[in-house]
Amino acid sequence: VILNEIGMRPMISAFQREYLWPVARHLFPIEASQFDGHHSFMVRYRAGEDLGLDMHTDDSDVTFNVCMGEVFTGATLSFCGMFGAPGHRRHEHTYRHEVGRAVLHLGNR
Repeated sequence: VILNEIGMRPMISAFQREYLWPVARHLFPIEASQFDGHHSFMVRYRAGEDLGLDMHTDDSDVTFNVCMGEVFTGATLSFCGMFGAPGHRRHEHTYRHEVGRAVLHLGNR
């Protein structure tokens, strides 16, 4: 579900401006020097439906992932090297989502 398409753009824009941007500027001062938009969406993983996303880089300077699920198992986010760097497809870290927790990372990671 693309949140902007269901009327949530103003809420997400306010959340981005008031909360995400200050944290992102502190962590990534160059990449987050300005936020000029967002593409916000939700993915629901369920048996027989979406099982996961293939390896990819996000088309963003900074990405915010939040786990809003219920009781579940799995739900990991794998990080590889920086896009364009030698060995960028080599696995470096696996983040395990927990309900109510979020991770903020560079989109080209």
